Amino acid sequence: VIRSIVLTCLVGLLPPTAVGQTIVWTDADARRIQRKDVKGGEVETIVQFQSPQGASIIHYDPITAKLYYLFYGPPTSYQRANLDGSEPENIPTPSWGGLALNVELRKLYWTNSGSIYRSELNGAGVESHFYASCCLGPLEALGDDLFFGGAGGGIDKGIWRADADGSNERFLHVSPEPFDLAHDPVENKLYLATINAIYRLNPDGTGFHEIGAAGAAPLIVVDSRARKVYWGGWRGIRRSNLDGSNVEDFVTATDAGNPNLDLQGLTIVYNSTPIPTLSGLRLTVMG
Repeated sequence: VIRSIVLTCLVGLLPPTAVGQTIVWTDADARRIQRKDVKGGEVETIVQFQSPQGASIIHYDPITAKLYYLFYGPPTSYQRANLDGSEPENIPTPSWGGLALNVELRKLYWTNSGSIYRSELNGAGVESHFYASCCLGPLEALGDDLFFGGAGGGIDKGIWRADADGSNERFLHVSPEPFDLAHDPVENKLYLATINAIYRLNPDGTGFHEIGAAGAAPLIVVDSRARKVYWGGWRGIRRSNLDGSNVEDFVTATDAGNPNLDLQGLTIVYNSTPIPTLSGLRLTVMG
């Protein structure tokens, strides 16, 4: 019930004009966090880190309007900051690795050394679930469901599903090496970026099919309002309709001002929209 209420707050109550407006990414080579409006315009730099600092995996929390990302220090840690990069805050955790946010349960997830960890968004209350078989891939955390990629070794290569605490894992579908996962809450579909193509499937593993031969696409995100999927990695970001049609360049290395553009994180931020909370108050999600 709680999950349904929160999903309604995040999706169903957004007016049609509140289209996902800004794609945000990290450039490991230039040590930047950048963004671009989905309707076009210039690429903007949100944060320019000084060497040896940088950022990698990045996610957006629409409840608090914060960006969460893996910060390469020293020391390396997770950080959260405002959408303009201001007020960065370290999130102390005992380890770090692949990163995901469970917006509905207000939890932070990450992988490290065969385990999936979760904590409060401030790093407190760390729990973990160990998988005896190697190797864990990308994460997508949605309410009571945790989806992750199996990258081979002793674990079947493909997509897995577990409970929110990491237990009761179940293999859903075989795939090429998984790089990233995204979710479309409108049609309740998972999107999978792999070493050689992009795939779409239902959360129970059925309906698995390729929507585009994107090559090595390590990052993927869904714009659930404009009905687009974005993917990228080395040298740029592309987008298409959710069925893979109408492919076009969205950001090139020239647009980003770096011929060696190296994307390590990709997320989407929505327009300024009041979101009702369960207490009846209203938080403003800033874009």
